[in-house]
Amino acid sequence: MGRESCMGWIKKIIKPYLFMLPCLLFVILFTYYPFAKTVYLGFTLVDLNGNPVEFVGFENFINLFKDKMLINTLLNTLEYTAITIPATFFISLALALLAEKKRKGNHIYQIMFALPMAVSMSSAVMIFQLLMNPTIGMFNYLTGLGIDWFGDEKYAMVGISILSVWMGLGFSFLFLLAALRNVPSELLEAADMEGCNYFQKLVSIKMPLISPTIFFLICTDLIGSLMVFGPVWIITKGGPMGSTETMMYWMYIEAFENAKYGYGSAVAVLIFVIVMLVTLLSFVYEKKGVHYT
Repeated sequence: MGRESCMGWIKKIIKPYLFMLPCLLFVILFTYYPFAKTVYLGFTLVDLNGNPVEFVGFENFINLFKDKMLINTLLNTLEYTAITIPATFFISLALALLAEKKRKGNHIYQIMFALPMAVSMSSAVMIFQLLMNPTIGMFNYLTGLGIDWFGDEKYAMVGISILSVWMGLGFSFLFLLAALRNVPSELLEAADMEGCNYFQKLVSIKMPLISPTIFFLICTDLIGSLMVFGPVWIITKGGPMGSTETMMYWMYIEAFENAKYGYGSAVAVLIFVIVMLVTLLSFVYEKKGVHYT
């Protein structure tokens, strides 16, 4: 009995890890192994077949910091981040506040607000290229502007940002809507009895209570913005005049078009460090501005 009970106890401990094993294998195979290999290649000279032929130490990183493209791509990435994150958050919050109260037929506009989640990047690009066409586009027609949104170096990043904001609305809207609907009604009723207006309830009750959701969305949007690649690659190819070339696109060009795999890996490592540092800095806000109930 002692041996059987011991075996049963061991099986009880091991069983949960056996269920986790397939997931761990996929994470190791598709996340940690590529990351470790990328870091290793960043310190090597790589041939055209992607095989490391010589260990060069920090040479790739030294050349990286001497490259003028570093400042250009970093500024473009930060410009994209500065436009998309506030715009996505405030527009999504406004839509969530409009849909907060359950009304008759509210499922229709809730689906419309979340619809961008169902549209692929390639389809959205085709739609926005037509909408923002400088001559026949509806966007210029309605606003009275004559801007070449994807062909003018002054506005190309803004045009890409508008597309990205629209594509990110659905995800943020759903999370903010769920958070707003989970605010305890007793608190809002008590605020009504105290004579608080809508703005006071929003600032003093709703926003603090949904701050964990806001923090999650800011972190995910921040990471996604710093690693933007898709719209740049599909629409502008980094142009015009390098005005939309982001760090991820620069890494792709160096590694896969210029066949400088070691240099491209060094760029990828730098992107990882920047994203990690920015994410860690965002947790300073989490300690001061996020309220958990």
